[in-house]
Amino acid sequence: MSNYGFIDDETIVKQAKMICDCLGHGKYGNAVEMIIETAVVETGLGRIEDKTIEAGMGLTQFDKLPFEDIKLRNIKRREKIYKDLKVDIHLVEWDDLRYNSYLALLFTRMFYLLKGDPIPKTIEERAAYWKLHYNTKFGKGTVEHYLEMNRKYGVKYDLTTY
Repeated sequence: MSNYGFIDDETIVKQAKMICDCLGHGKYGNAVEMIIETAVVETGLGRIEDKTIEAGMGLTQFDKLPFEDIKLRNIKRREKIYKDLKVDIHLVEWDDLRYNSYLALLFTRMFYLLKGDPIPKTIEERAAYWKLHYNTKFGKGTVEHYLEMNRKYGVKYDLTTY
């Protein structure tokens, strides 16, 4: 059972690429990988049942306080996001992320944009980056968990073909 709506790898890759085409692929061109890997570690890309319905929301398990902060701190990107992606981030509510992978990935990309450090090149480095910035020292996740989840549930499509 999935608590995230219908999800398939190809759709997720296309959505992530479209979002990164709008907001940027990062210094090393791997923002698509980062936001997809985040969805994989958080929910097995929607394959693991959400047992914490009111905690993290949606495919990337976005918490409410960071969600509200992201909306405010990305206000300068609002017009570009609306023009390119047809989403008015001001109108998006936290609960909208529950069944909408596109919005979950969008807010995850906006979250990572606000970090001062560039997204690292390797999956091992991205695992540590996720732990530091997304899961934080207070979260239960580990670098090893990130890597294992991405081995087990990672996208089976070549990201460079989209």
